[in-house]
Amino acid sequence: MGAKAKTAKLRELPEPVTSLLPATPIQDATVANIDEFLPFLQGALALGFVPLEAVGMLARYVIDQSIACQKYLIARYHAVFIDEYQDSGYFQHELFLKLKSLGLTAVAVGDGDQSIYAFAHKDPRYLLELATQNSDFTPFAITTNFRSHPSINDFALRLLDPNHSITPTHEMRVFLKTINGNQCNMGTWLRTAIPHLMDHYQVGSADRVAIFCRHQHSALLISNHLGLPHHLIEDGPFTTAPSAEASLFSDLLKLRYDQELTVEQLIERAGGLKPSLQRRRELRKALLLCRTCEEDDLVASVMDAATRLQDQPPSSTGVTELESVCGDVSKLRWFHPPSRGAVQIMTLHKAKGLEFDLVFHADLYDHVIPTRIYPPGTYGKAIFENEQQCLNLHYVGITRAVKACILMTSTSRINRSGELKGGTPSQFIGRNGTNASPIPW
Repeated sequence: MGAKAKTAKLRELPEPVTSLLPATPIQDATVANIDEFLPFLQGALALGFVPLEAVGMLARYVIDQSIACQKYLIARYHAVFIDEYQDSGYFQHELFLKLKSLGLTAVAVGDGDQSIYAFAHKDPRYLLELATQNSDFTPFAITTNFRSHPSINDFALRLLDPNHSITPTHEMRVFLKTINGNQCNMGTWLRTAIPHLMDHYQVGSADRVAIFCRHQHSALLISNHLGLPHHLIEDGPFTTAPSAEASLFSDLLKLRYDQELTVEQLIERAGGLKPSLQRRRELRKALLLCRTCEEDDLVASVMDAATRLQDQPPSSTGVTELESVCGDVSKLRWFHPPSRGAVQIMTLHKAKGLEFDLVFHADLYDHVIPTRIYPPGTYGKAIFENEQQCLNLHYVGITRAVKACILMTSTSRINRSGELKGGTPSQFIGRNGTNASPIPW
């Protein structure tokens, strides 16, 4: 390889490399046509790039072709465990099966009803294949949600299955609140509702409270009108810098504001570095400057630390965006650690894998979740885009709640363009006879 290897997205690769891509789109590639991609992979690696979208393909090819690699894996590992298997892509699935064929004990854990990443070519069918009778895997079903109050669990399962029987319970913990107004008015209502419900359900800290939205613009509107200490979880501010540089810059800026992050952690994350004692001292000194330097020197300090960690200067694109981010206080706020005791606000996709005592599930509008589409010749019909994915997303939001879940809609809504629209309730409200308790106040 002609240069130190680094990961890069397809859009970041130079044209001489991307010109080697075959006609088959990379998301449609299979083991059978890896050979078509070899010139592209070899060209990328020769210039020091590992294409992110092709990592699974490359890994599968290496294991197939290298006996030494197979022997190493067998000697080094006894088992392979993959969680969230419903979010697997084709090559991750094929890699998993290959490791099993080498003799490793293979364990996959997942829930097809929590598949929410179809837009990234992730598919629950790979998990479901493992659970079929002739798959050579032994399935073990876990049917009880031990996280949530029984009424929340039953409500969520009834959404998916109209025949799910409801277990008798002395109280319902799923509620419905319809706000007179839009998302801004939601924020105002939540200002008093959150402390009240925290007290009622004995929630000790506000960081155990979350507000989920389908879209980031709704999260921002609610955030701007909440009036309580909160942490709005947004996408990172780096959008044009190469992904590896964006990740490195982000780590260095987090080091400045997060006292729990250490220099040693960043040196280890750089990967492949085995610096001498003298070089390690120099790295530590350069990284610590990112934390202690004056604001006017922040860009220079981050650039110097990044250059030392990756053994080459950042790209001009990366430097330009770094300068923009460091000159914008609102963007720098993204690197501050979340305040303890602050309400968490995020999109439903970012809520995956988390749990909170109180969940406020907003954005429950027609046209939003599920999303409507209007194919030609379907006038007057309700046609939904990826309805199952939207339902899974709704299910994920509800099942993050431990003590109570409040479903929220409003009489109007502000869309992404800032236009005021009608707030017709989502078709998921009341689905399969689910009956959330209305909040009258």
